[in-house]
Amino acid sequence: LSGPDALPHLERVAGNLIDRPVGSVVYTQLLEKNGGIVADVTITRLSQDRFQLVTGAGFVNSDLGWLRLQASGESPQVGIRETSDELSGIGLWGPDARDVMQRVTVGDVSDSAFPFMTAQPLRIANTNLLAQRVTYVGELGWELYVDPARAGQVWDRLLDAGRDFGITPGGYRVLDSLRMEKGYRYYGTDMGPLDTPFEAGLGFCVHRDKWPSIRREVSRRLRTLAVGAEEYVPIYGGEAVHGDGRVVGRLRSCAYGFTVRKNLAYSYLPVELKPGAQVDVEVFGQMVPAVVTQDAVLAKHELKQRAS
Repeated sequence: LSGPDALPHLERVAGNLIDRPVGSVVYTQLLEKNGGIVADVTITRLSQDRFQLVTGAGFVNSDLGWLRLQASGESPQVGIRETSDELSGIGLWGPDARDVMQRVTVGDVSDSAFPFMTAQPLRIANTNLLAQRVTYVGELGWELYVDPARAGQVWDRLLDAGRDFGITPGGYRVLDSLRMEKGYRYYGTDMGPLDTPFEAGLGFCVHRDKWPSIRREVSRRLRTLAVGAEEYVPIYGGEAVHGDGRVVGRLRSCAYGFTVRKNLAYSYLPVELKPGAQVDVEVFGQMVPAVVTQDAVLAKHELKQRAS
């Protein structure tokens, strides 16, 4: 998004505060006027009136259309352009990510020089790219946005540099396992237009002065469940959650957390069912005990990641 009205337009539709210094990365939801969540994105300020918005691959067209619809008439001086074909995205995530980065760039990637939730240009494998210090798995790491014609060279350079650290490509099921241990949500499964950030456990992304009309008091809340014991339980989403003899919710995202060795699932539950509450999940006709936990079952101090 670019132009004199780019910032006012984003401030109008984003839950979080976007007017931050150049190089800032903001995690936010795009909201309907009633608070319903229409997108889950990061917004990077590239210059005073130019921003990069990153959304899920399956929502590019819908988010692009919604942003343009919201801009019509109210933000005449904003250009909104899709750049998916112009950039490849590479995620380098894990406790050794900084050590790998230091081997491939002359740029300073220390915590003081490259803080969390900021973006900077870097050069890797003789290629200029944009690096954002943000991850979808709650670990130390960067997202790298690079010309597709050079993405293969950057990828190969990272793999070569990370060989001593046991680097390995990871698919989406790996991401699911890791992100659920940290309480990270997935748009479309864990939240949507019928959910507000406060119901989805994302109230920290709402700037209260911008959205005073969104109710902070809710009757239901997206919760993390630990289902069964350490042994794998075949849960896929949609299973009924029972409490006090009735169905109180249905599972959304599900994954096995290999770090914490728990079957993890999200479900919207009555707000009175707080961490520690006992429920049952119906799995192929059998009731499996489950416990409501904190959003992030893997606390920050338990990670090998160090931001310094």
